[in-house]
Amino acid sequence: MANYLTLPTTTSKGRIRVVVETPRGAEAKLTYKPKKKLFEYTRPLPAGLAYPYDWGFLPSTLGDDGDALDGLVIHEATCAPGVVIKCDLLAALRVLQTENGETVRNDRFVFCPHKQDAHSESLLGENVPDRLRSEIEQFFLASVSGTDKQIEFEGWHDSSQALRNIHRAMRTFERKQRAARERSHISVRM
Repeated sequence: MANYLTLPTTTSKGRIRVVVETPRGAEAKLTYKPKKKLFEYTRPLPAGLAYPYDWGFLPSTLGDDGDALDGLVIHEATCAPGVVIKCDLLAALRVLQTENGETVRNDRFVFCPHKQDAHSESLLGENVPDRLRSEIEQFFLASVSGTDKQIEFEGWHDSSQALRNIHRAMRTFERKQRAARERSHISVRM
């Protein structure tokens, strides 16, 4: 199995890859564990709650929370853990997440698959309708119920600002990778 965390974030045509961790309809959160090379059960969602769309991460990115950036893929199909979807970026929900007394930015990036299986015409213009934005916010609030996480929304970024944030997370990931290679190289020389 490939190390999904290190796949290129973008395609040669500028599409953004999202690795599905938890498929649409799942009633439990799944998480990719690169050292084990598998997708692992993390926790159940609150009773009656299921993922409304495919949920995953953007490979070769590193967010303020120390993980790859989060991505929600709006489409009518249901994929499986490990499926990589080439997407168009729609927007990002700006999120502050508090856990164990520490607050960090942990935005949720919203996508639709490129051309195939588009949700509706209203999403094709880099727009997430207000009704869908509200539903996404309500899902994320409900999904952390019963955990030690608390989230607060700070509004939405359009696709251009969201893309700048993705590029920043790509640079952060690359700096971390480069530092790890340098440490490895130094320890080999000793």
